Amino acid sequence: MDKNELRKELKSLRNQLSKEEVAAKSSAVCRNILALEAYQSAQTVFAYLAFGSEVNIDAVITDALQNGKTVCVPQITGPHTMQAVKLAGLDNLPEGKYGIRTADINAPVIAPGSIDLVLVPGLGFDLTGGRMGMGAGFYDRFLTGCPNAVKIGITYGILLRKKIICDEHDVAMDYVVTESQAAKCR
Repeated sequence: MDKNELRKELKSLRNQLSKEEVAAKSSAVCRNILALEAYQSAQTVFAYLAFGSEVNIDAVITDALQNGKTVCVPQITGPHTMQAVKLAGLDNLPEGKYGIRTADINAPVIAPGSIDLVLVPGLGFDLTGGRMGMGAGFYDRFLTGCPNAVKIGITYGILLRKKIICDEHDVAMDYVVTESQAAKCR
């Protein structure tokens, strides 16, 4: 199976989850993230704002904000590029490109080198840190600028694979977190 076929299969599996399954599994994933030392010790956390049937990590974002961590989220800057911008809170977020919630257009930019932890969405992962995203390369380009950050892949257990086909530009994860585990990859 090539990358495009696998991407299509994983997207289909994810989209078959009911709203109730997404909510329950997302809650369990968030508990696993919050329990990680890498999360607890991070001062600056790059998170994503879930859309569709992605794992929703709003509970982690809320916890980080309540505990005085700097939280930043993606802001699309070009066809395959994004930057980190500071998130003040989860209320009244505008909808950005692709229908994804985003921070205010005037939110302060956060230097990628200052990020301690990146919570990375993806369609599929393996336990060696391999990741398959949506195919546009936003995260792989962005993560190369975050040399000090612990990278945590966020997914559902049903989307874990024995081996994800990775290219040389694909950035490996340090951990993969699902509803049932938080696995150290490297």
